[in-house]
Amino acid sequence: MRLLPAPAAALLLAASAPALAQDEGAASGPVDVGVIRDSDKRVVQKLLYSKEGRLEYGLAAGWMPFDSYTTTPLLAINAGYHFSEGLGAELVIDGGYSLKNFTYKQLESDAYGIQPDAYRHMLGVMADVMWSPVYAKMSWRGKKVLHHDLYGLLGAGGSLEQAMMPDGSTTFSPGVGLGVGMRIFAGQSGLIRLQLRDDILVQKRVKTADTQGTFVKQNVSLTVGYSRLGKAK
Repeated sequence: MRLLPAPAAALLLAASAPALAQDEGAASGPVDVGVIRDSDKRVVQKLLYSKEGRLEYGLAAGWMPFDSYTTTPLLAINAGYHFSEGLGAELVIDGGYSLKNFTYKQLESDAYGIQPDAYRHMLGVMADVMWSPVYAKMSWRGKKVLHHDLYGLLGAGGSLEQAMMPDGSTTFSPGVGLGVGMRIFAGQSGLIRLQLRDDILVQKRVKTADTQGTFVKQNVSLTVGYSRLGKAK
């Protein structure tokens, strides 16, 4: 530096200062790149995990805890296709076996001697249309970023149910399904699904004089499942 004239040394120091500051900033944290141009917004909007043009198939386990007289564990399989990031369709088949809950056992006890006209869920089949308007990220304890989407569903199908009275007769109840859920992406192919679903069924009953007729029954289920996405086109 002593060999350089004073003006040249000052110019050299001024040129090296921004580079030194940038190196220190990179070591201490993210570098501010400034305002992104409107033409670059697609880089920010691009999804890390894509569903469009891919099959989805999986398994789920759940429970129907809200019926007046029964509680029902169930297992379900699903297979569907995503036409776009926002729109898809799937077929869901579930099987379960309803058990008597506390209210049912209390009514049939010696104190009351009443057997409720309840039906046991055994099999459900629903074809659903799914709409996924939200794709988002959330931070898990500041250490891991989880990518997920939120979706709603509307479906049609029915449920095979069996009377819990001694004759055990069966009936098929048609209906519609409504639901909401979340997919959490576990890599490019894995999905963890959390779902709340309400199947609204039209059911005919002829067990007793008081309960003969057509009823509307709701099978509300909570499920947790794991799905796989097929290869993209």
